[in-house]
Amino acid sequence: MKKALLLLLALCCLTLPAQAAGFYDVPSDHWAAGTIQQAAEAGVISGYGDGSFQPGRDVTAAQFCAMLGRSLLAEELAATPEGTYQALEACLPVLRGTSVEAAYKERGNHWDRFVNEPLSRYDMAQIVYNVILEKDALHETIQLSTADIADWTEIPEGYHSAVFTCWGLGILKGQSDGRFAGKDHLNRAQAAVIWSRLDGLFGSTDSAGGEEALAPAEETEMPAFGLQEDETVQEMMTRINLATPRCEEGRLPNGKPRNEANISELLELVKEGCPEGTVWSATERYDYKSLRAAPARGCLAFGMAVSDYVFGEEAPLIVPRTLRNLAVGDMIYIKGVESERVLILTGVDYEEDHYTACALERNGKVSWSDWGPLSGLIDKAGVTTVYRRWQ
Repeated sequence: MKKALLLLLALCCLTLPAQAAGFYDVPSDHWAAGTIQQAAEAGVISGYGDGSFQPGRDVTAAQFCAMLGRSLLAEELAATPEGTYQALEACLPVLRGTSVEAAYKERGNHWDRFVNEPLSRYDMAQIVYNVILEKDALHETIQLSTADIADWTEIPEGYHSAVFTCWGLGILKGQSDGRFAGKDHLNRAQAAVIWSRLDGLFGSTDSAGGEEALAPAEETEMPAFGLQEDETVQEMMTRINLATPRCEEGRLPNGKPRNEANISELLELVKEGCPEGTVWSATERYDYKSLRAAPARGCLAFGMAVSDYVFGEEAPLIVPRTLRNLAVGDMIYIKGVESERVLILTGVDYEEDHYTACALERNGKVSWSDWGPLSGLIDKAGVTTVYRRWQ
């Protein structure tokens, strides 16, 4: 009898699906399982008393403020008197311009049950934007046009800066039809993903540590770069991104430290998948929407896809205003009136005033033998843009 019970228990263990962070309703194959696991391990999120996380449940202002208070606004939380609404009080400065703040003021600066109402995408964007401003974390030029947001003219003016910034940084994306849909609500799983992206943005400004400070990590075999059979570029990058873990700070998608030698190694894998003479046209098949940039096509889509492959789609995207301090892995996008060109630097020598690069022109073929003087690169706003993932 005892043996039968043990056998039954073993079979149950084999059939139970793996769960993220111990939440019974977040199986390991849930689209946000990794992020929920990360947030739970960081102490940012918690579940309900029955062991559930309820990922599809609308996130409230109180819940999102609690997430911020446990992480990005921990100092503000510690300085706020304890109480039922401690997290909301600590987050009051970043609720500026939201309907949550408006309701708070309408009630004579008192919180009420309204803080447990679903948070709109507009208010989420405004809160995230305020956090970025409070922490002075906007260190890049956002490459986005309002024309990329299908319902831009419907967005209330007070939310324009917040929506533009969050969309441009890839923190709060639009819907599949290209709309921001600001009146819609966000669920708890989406809130965890947004927190993760915001945390990644702040992680990019932390200069502490270095390669020596990195703990040993398991290396990952990279999936193949290059279109397979009838794949589109977007499908190729989805395949690649799903097969690589979220990058730790200071590491590449294969788990190795982020340095020139390891970046060059990944560029060699790109070269294997897209060797000299590979065609990359400006047709729809080659379009790509990176997590950190606006939708791109043609040679710019190629550059962004290579950059995401080498550094990881979550890696912060910095757009320096000059061509100084270029390094291996940097992407240079040069756009003229009738021409368009992308360079992915494979070598930089300032003493010899020389660079080598993988190059692609509009509707052209991939070349791995491009070279020239660094001083010959066009340093002109609106013509030349540098995309950097190192910092």
